[in-house]
Order: sequence, then structure tokens, then C-alpha cells
Amino acid sequence: MKNYLLATVPILLGIGAVALTKTERSNMEKAAIRQGYIFNHSTNQWDRSVMCGTDGTICTVNGLPAGQQVFGTDGPEIDHPETANVELYRLD
Repeated sequence: MKNYLLATVPILLGIGAVALTKTERSNMEKAAIRQGYIFNHSTNQWDRSVMCGTDGTICTVNGLPAGQQVFGTDGPEIDHPETANVELYRLD
């Protein structure tokens, strides 16, 4: 009986470690860092702004809820995209 318990404990610890690693990797993938853009009305184009994430509180230029909202793109991160319509979230 004692040998059975000694063999079971390392197996259970291994299973627990795998589950925690998988959860942490999933959380890191959710919170990807993305380039944020704001619309510049004087030039009629999207300009680079602050870096934002993909999970959490809405991302704004100054980090305050009343600040100008920052958006991301579906395509590559360039200086002046044609559109920026992906809602981004503040990095914590």
C-alpha cells in the first residue's frame, strides 16, 4: 500500500503542473500586445498611438476612462493604416 501511494504522488504532481502550464500559456495568448491607433482629423488618417492589449479595460490615449479611445487593425501594424476598427484594451 505504501509503495502504491509513493508512485501515485509524482504522477498527480505532474498532471497538476501540466494543467497550470497550459492555463498560463492560454492567458498569455489572450493578452497579446498590439499597436494602438487614433484618428487624426487634421490629416484625415490613423496615426500610431500607445501600445494596448486584447483583454481588460478599454484602452485610451491617457489611460483615463474619459480619454480618446484607441483602436487596432486586423492587418499588419503600419504607420498609417486605412482603417482601425478593432477595440483594444489597456495593458495592466
